[in-house]
Amino acid sequence: MTNPKNINAAESDHQRYLSARDSDHATLLAHAAKSSGRSVLQVQRSFNQMAKPPSRLNMVEYVRNGLHHEDRFTDAERAAYISNDLHWPIAHKCNHHGWNSAAEDKILASTLLETAGVPVPETVGVIDRSNRHYPGVTKINTPEALCDLVCNHLEGGLFGKIVEGMVSFGAFLIEDADQSTITCAGQPPITYEAFLDEFVGQNSYVVQPLLKNHSAIQDYASALATVRMVTLVRENDVFCPVAVIKLPQGPNIADAFWRPGNLACSINIETGVIETVARRAKMETEFLDDHPDNPGLMGLKLPFWDELIEINDRAARTFQPIRYQSTDIAITESGPVVVELNYGGGFDLPQYASGRGMLTPEVRSFFEGFGYDLDAKPQKKRWLFGKRR
Repeated sequence: MTNPKNINAAESDHQRYLSARDSDHATLLAHAAKSSGRSVLQVQRSFNQMAKPPSRLNMVEYVRNGLHHEDRFTDAERAAYISNDLHWPIAHKCNHHGWNSAAEDKILASTLLETAGVPVPETVGVIDRSNRHYPGVTKINTPEALCDLVCNHLEGGLFGKIVEGMVSFGAFLIEDADQSTITCAGQPPITYEAFLDEFVGQNSYVVQPLLKNHSAIQDYASALATVRMVTLVRENDVFCPVAVIKLPQGPNIADAFWRPGNLACSINIETGVIETVARRAKMETEFLDDHPDNPGLMGLKLPFWDELIEINDRAARTFQPIRYQSTDIAITESGPVVVELNYGGGFDLPQYASGRGMLTPEVRSFFEGFGYDLDAKPQKKRWLFGKRR
């Protein structure tokens, strides 16, 4: 688990994420032209239209969503796509800024949710070498304390994630341990001291017993799957325009769609039935007829769906000042568990998983109701004394 040049696990994951996400404009343009049978000039003109308001897509999003295939979309369908680059500006417009940390700090969020009667994972400890205090939670800041925690709670596995982390950067799964070493999934044994110095670094981690998928899901995911509920807290109700289940595959211990091989499936909000099976290919999102190895995923009705909707509603109302939010909910044998609640939520995953744009009339009306002008033209940079202002 040793990282070169003292790069901790989160930084290493971030580098892999950027490598998986980014391709240069020329490469993407050439791929789009070849795969669609159109000229480079035609593709560029089409992209230029999608780069304008309200969509403002970048070239990576344009190609990964398959929008260079003219025969796959009507004009209305194409206009419903929106760039993930707009996610934070829109989230900040809709939400009470003071609630950002309440959601993104996993200790604060789980404490508030649990008090509200929302099922959340058990936390057995927090790895943190700062002077922060965690009321009611065991704090780990030495190799000896980490050894005691792991050896006393190892049965079934332990999962760790950064307290304020996103998209699973730096996550770990402890599979084995003894008095001198700790072994994480996909890694050789390492001493507790080296684990803290080289893997954790300056980050703080929540440590939780490993949750297991419901038996109806376990054949389709190699690790814990979660349902991403995109949630709009309106004046008189809670509205969910999109639901997606993220399914880890192969050696992946986390369900983020950027990890190679992972699947993401769109879910019918009313019925809880899986409607698509998407996988991230090199340039584009690939839509499969079913799970690549175990048939039965397409059309599967997820268990505890009504309970999941109810729990998401309770979580959303508990965090009502975050008007545009999302939750990641695991479905276990005993029912749904809210793993995380997010301040906002990326536009990319729902669109990649469903093959549809997220900017429906209801979603657009919600965002514009908070004063966000989706049709505003980007402001041109002004020059002063030969320099941009």
